[in-house]
Amino acid sequence: MALQHVRLDRTVTEARFTGDRMPRLEFKHALFRTLLPGWQTRLYRAAVVVTTTAHGPDERKLVVDHQAMRFSLLYNSTWPDPVFRDIKRWPYKPVELKPGAPVVSWLVELRLRELRLGPDEWVDLVFIG
Repeated sequence: MALQHVRLDRTVTEARFTGDRMPRLEFKHALFRTLLPGWQTRLYRAAVVVTTTAHGPDERKLVVDHQAMRFSLLYNSTWPDPVFRDIKRWPYKPVELKPGAPVVSWLVELRLRELRLGPDEWVDLVFIG
């Protein structure tokens, strides 16, 4: 497992990772870069959606799992900046499959939900996975 850095902005709206082993993600840091006031309100409903897909032979989808990592779990109204270190409240749960399922490959997709990014705005994510 390696440390990964992802930046999502207006042009890069999703990140995709593939592999041959079941993914296990541990989010470490998140940052919402904006110059506009009121970031707490904008992030309250927003989330990073992690979609995990297990592919079987012939690229069949054996399982598709969606998990929402809500920003509102990381801060309260007195939080000074949209910088979140040592994240503990975004627990990624590995996909459950039947023992012996013929998984050939895995796909993990990260995208933002309910956060429309403006010019010069982005979200940085750092995780182990």
